[in-house]
Amino acid sequence: AFLFYSSSSGSLQKLQKVGGGGLAISKDDPNYGISFGPDGLVISFVQENKRLATSKLGTYYERGPDHFSSLFDAIGGGSVELDGLKVYTGVYENGEDIPYSGAVLDMTSG
Repeated sequence: AFLFYSSSSGSLQKLQKVGGGGLAISKDDPNYGISFGPDGLVISFVQENKRLATSKLGTYYERGPDHFSSLFDAIGGGSVELDGLKVYTGVYENGEDIPYSGAVLDMTSG
């Protein structure tokens, strides 16, 4: 898993997972939200925090060349209220093999 932010030059900067693949996605629950690492990027679906996204870099995802402590440093801090959320996924036919769908299990099962 990777996170991205818009750098000061306007280009996208990719941030790698720190310390291996464990907890790259630590929670994916429609009643809670999604969490990339426990704190790298947390997007809440809980009613009282709906639209809130928080980020802390350095623990589970690298800080990158700008040494940001959050994905949102450039716009003022560790959390933002989202205007919207887009999710991009692959489209597969019933029974079609999904590439890498078992990769995490394969890496940790042995």
